[in-house]
Amino acid sequence: MFVNLVNRTVEVFDCGGKKNNKAVEAFAILIPRIVKAVQSSDKKKDFNVKQYAVSYVPMRALNTSGNDCGITKFEERVMEKVKSEMVRVEHQMSEKLKEKVDLEIARVAHEMKHKLKIATVAMVVVGAIVGIWTSLSV
Repeated sequence: MFVNLVNRTVEVFDCGGKKNNKAVEAFAILIPRIVKAVQSSDKKKDFNVKQYAVSYVPMRALNTSGNDCGITKFEERVMEKVKSEMVRVEHQMSEKLKEKVDLEIARVAHEMKHKLKIATVAMVVVGAIVGIWTSLSV
């Protein structure tokens, strides 16, 4: 099935030649209700609920015993290629994430080091002032 939300149609692809009108019509009745249910509350009240038109797309019978419609299974080597590509992309993303985390840790460490230097200088200045103040009071 293909549901076209813009044209409000349901296109049914059935290679087995079985027209399941009852099930398809029931589904077509539910679609506008589902679409309305997910609308925001301000759009929901003005939303026009119309039933979707159902059409059966002409299909030649390819495998009527299994209703196959010509969908082929991927060869094992194709699946391995896809899997290895996914692993490669995942590894690249992982490396980039590690790099970003390392850079962020280095940036924070640099900021902390800078703040620590300022705090150390401030403590030395305060200590000097206290020392001078103490020597003047004695």
